Amino acid sequence: MIPSTMKLGPFLVTDGGKLSFRAPEAEARFSFVWRKRCFAIRLHDGRLDSAVPIGRVPSSSAGAERRATALPMLRALSQQFPARWRLSLLPDHRIQLEIAQDLAWPATAAALFTPLFGLVMQVAPVLDLMEEAGLA
Repeated sequence: MIPSTMKLGPFLVTDGGKLSFRAPEAEARFSFVWRKRCFAIRLHDGRLDSAVPIGRVPSSSAGAERRATALPMLRALSQQFPARWRLSLLPDHRIQLEIAQDLAWPATAAALFTPLFGLVMQVAPVLDLMEEAGLA
């Protein structure tokens, strides 16, 4: 007899292929590299949180001119982002893009990959801009 659910890491998989967490407070983390950037993903509470370093602000001693144009550009860029996108400047001068997405939960594996594919397609123009500005 085939069980109606099976355990897979922190998940239960239903016979319909839907994933749910085995414990309410559980989460899953994974990462992937796309365009030489590591996307860190956290799945929890029906949400996908993503963090990706998209560039680097030059230090004031090494790239004062590029730094002077980078900061206003980043401010203007962040004002154009959707509500759940946020830019952070990390202590080591990396620029990190953080994105929160809601998911219909429980979800199939395919339903998890669809928003991830959409994420990289939406981030692509931002990466292009960072490269053109010499901040990648």
